[in-house]
Amino acid sequence: MTNSPRHLSSAAEAVQGAVVSLQDRRSYKPNLRALAQGQLRAAREAKGQSREEFADLLSTMLGWPVNAEAVEGWESTATPPGDVLVAAELITRQARPGLVDGDPGDALSQIVGDQFADLVGVFGSRSEFHSKMPISELLDNAKEIQACGLSLNFLCQTYSEARLRELIENGTTLHALFLKPYGRSIAEREREEGHPPQFLSALTAMNLTIVQERVADRLSPEARQRLKFAVYDEPIRFNVLIVDKQVCVAQPYLPDVRGVDSPTFLVRKRRVSGGLYATFEQIFTTLWDRREEQ
Repeated sequence: MTNSPRHLSSAAEAVQGAVVSLQDRRSYKPNLRALAQGQLRAAREAKGQSREEFADLLSTMLGWPVNAEAVEGWESTATPPGDVLVAAELITRQARPGLVDGDPGDALSQIVGDQFADLVGVFGSRSEFHSKMPISELLDNAKEIQACGLSLNFLCQTYSEARLRELIENGTTLHALFLKPYGRSIAEREREEGHPPQFLSALTAMNLTIVQERVADRLSPEARQRLKFAVYDEPIRFNVLIVDKQVCVAQPYLPDVRGVDSPTFLVRKRRVSGGLYATFEQIFTTLWDRREEQ
């Protein structure tokens, strides 16, 4: 059945009338105290905690002591303070399915991650990023490192070879993927950045030699199994560094702009699936699956 314009207009007027009638119910007053008490109780139940445990959690987040008696009062007779309600909302969001379970004090950063797709920070260039977060802070305690890009200078030039060997000997796994020297894709990137032919190829070849001769060849046989490096020959779009499957540093390769001058994104995994972290992880995984062994 086709609705006539007149029929639709009448329906719209009816809906508008219903809305107006609801707004005119000025005698309706929600029980805000009961709502606030219910919000606090729901947050505690979402965490599956006793009042004592929940009080400890609130104390950590608020920075002032909370006891079980106060929690019981806020859930039954008293109105919870505003900062307690904010903490309860953070806790509720953190407890929702799909988020990575972390430290209770990290609830706020998880919500920020929700709103900005896991994005923790944006830096104008790679040098700006490294000035605020040295590569040593990212790698020194890492158990698993995955990297793909062009020459991977941050790994081969910036980070100590001795420290890299020490990490691998102590159990760290490193998978590194370089853009193939003297290949088609690196030649295209040289033209795009305005370099002489084979400029980036020579740099990448040197970094590969460093990884082979100064790192891999000096490892024990057992540790050598934890280091894998390879090349790929595909259009380069991102430089990606993933640490312990939790933190990602990603940088796009833009037209006519050197990689070192491109914006740099710091991403932290917030969800079991989805989010910006998963996108960059998929980039590395896809390229690694198509790698050419060295």
